[in-house]
Amino acid sequence: MYLATPTEIQKFTVCQEFSHQYNNMLGDLYVPHEMPEAPKESFFKGLFGGGMRNLDREELFGESSGKANRSVAKHIPGPNANIQDLNARTTSVTSEIGKAHQLMLERGDKLSQLEERTERMANEAQQFSSSAHLLMNKYKDKKWYQL
Repeated sequence: MYLATPTEIQKFTVCQEFSHQYNNMLGDLYVPHEMPEAPKESFFKGLFGGGMRNLDREELFGESSGKANRSVAKHIPGPNANIQDLNARTTSVTSEIGKAHQLMLERGDKLSQLEERTERMANEAQQFSSSAHLLMNKYKDKKWYQL
């Protein structure tokens, strides 16, 4: 039995034939399928006909493109490069810590909202249960023609 509307109780049954055929009626939600390998894109096709693409200087002129050109200058960092690199690292680390702190605060807010919703749902379920019990007791001893 279940409560179809706030004032109506309905009863349903499941026959034995249906329960035996139930496993045959189940389907697969996902069908396993192997993904094909992505085609290799040539450099010139990507450069001239492949749309927007970021190109790295090292990819165009560096050692990975083949033989490095002798006329291309290489950057050799000076003695202050380590200090500048360290400053850049500390700046990035502090920004990451700030982001993590902000995400933690947002997670705490979401958890408190979820806790409030859960408590409200539990209260509503308790009210629904008590009203369904009262309705069941009201119609418990009545025959179908007395309803």
